[in-house]
Amino acid sequence: MIPHTAPGSRLRIPLERGLVLVSVPAIGLAVYSGISFASGASRTAVVLPIALAMAFALVVVAITRFTLFLIIVLAIRASLDATKLAAIGDTVDDGGARSASSLFDPSSMLGALFIGAGLVWLIVQGRRPAAARPHPALPVAVAAFFGASLLSLLGSRAPAVSAGEVLRIGAFIIMILVVERLVSDDRGRTVPILVAVFASAVIPILVTLYQVVTGNGLVDLDGLLRPVGTFWHPNSLGDFCYTLLVMGVALLWHVHGRAKIALFLLVAGLGAALLATGSRGAWISALVGVVVVGLLQDRRVIYALGVVIAGVLVAVPSVLNRFSDLSQSYTAGGREANSLVWRIDHWGEALGLLPGNPVTGTGLGTTRLLLYKEMHNDYVRALVESGVVGLLAYVGLLAALFLSARRAVRATRPRLGAPAVNLDRGIAVGAVACVAALAVSSLTDNTMTAVAVMWYQAVFAGLALRIGAPGRETE
Repeated sequence: MIPHTAPGSRLRIPLERGLVLVSVPAIGLAVYSGISFASGASRTAVVLPIALAMAFALVVVAITRFTLFLIIVLAIRASLDATKLAAIGDTVDDGGARSASSLFDPSSMLGALFIGAGLVWLIVQGRRPAAARPHPALPVAVAAFFGASLLSLLGSRAPAVSAGEVLRIGAFIIMILVVERLVSDDRGRTVPILVAVFASAVIPILVTLYQVVTGNGLVDLDGLLRPVGTFWHPNSLGDFCYTLLVMGVALLWHVHGRAKIALFLLVAGLGAALLATGSRGAWISALVGVVVVGLLQDRRVIYALGVVIAGVLVAVPSVLNRFSDLSQSYTAGGREANSLVWRIDHWGEALGLLPGNPVTGTGLGTTRLLLYKEMHNDYVRALVESGVVGLLAYVGLLAALFLSARRAVRATRPRLGAPAVNLDRGIAVGAVACVAALAVSSLTDNTMTAVAVMWYQAVFAGLALRIGAPGRETE
């Protein structure tokens, strides 16, 4: 006899059976991993079984509960770089290049799984009526950016490396489209998605504070000990922190009760972790983002920012020391006196690679192989690694992200008699501010294919794309 199931529970039985099926091998793999760790086995022998168990479980969840799958992915992604099979010391430069990353890293496996599941899910959803589709500017821009990335493969000096970078860009694009479609079909999914995004910050914050308090896990960069949290480099941690901090500040005005308290604590934790990174570029990007929030939402944000900055300068005078070396360009021995001068010199060296293939570039990800250093500037990187076509596509993407978020801001413009608390308004303002911060960060950091940062930018872009859909515009 076939058991009767209510219409709303048809997928629960497959999910439960699937979890039972994967739990047996998962337990076995976990036990094997524990034994390997206790016996002093390699990092691969310890991490890989756990990664495989996680992948098996997530496949089942993706098939039966795609929204839950996305929530899990967002909640855990920011903590997965700490499980890479290569050691931090294996990176090729002080910018955290992924020289020894493996296809079997949990983060790589999760990325591949998300790309596959996201593509299948989008195909299954089918086309929507024209009236239900978002404004085409951002989808067209992301398609052009992906096309330029594919084009860079033609002249790549390291096709395998470039293919990996193209996949990272593809995951970013799929995230935007998936989030927009999910919340368009059901607006109730917005809150769980945001909760997952901010929940992802808990472990990185706690790990960063642990590193700062105990001194364990700090990395020595030019004589300065800095925390990396769950990331590969302090700058990557800083980029993650400013992204969520800026959106968190924008949302604080539009949540209440326990949610407001929890979000405030997270924002404070992100601020503390950001300060600890010593990443000047991330600090400046955060300031730009918060100022944009204040200009669009409430000028008191800017006043509060001024108070916070003054308090930090008094309580942590070492912050000023991070900028003191900018007054000197070169040391007496002829070396760069600070990382900004080093970056400028490095950009000039990288531009020397462009004449070899000015149209499609040297291929994404090849600069660190050719010059043994990351680019530390996404605009120069787009030009050198994907040519003039790539640079135009990247600038066009940033412009489309901004215009999409600006359209959302207009669609949620406060009206007379409307409630002051409007989550869509907070998301729209935060999305504009995050794009502004990203545009600034791209001047000195490597964020274009930084999955652990760009996925969250993509979530905010997808939410803003839904909010600013043509049917919601006010003008």
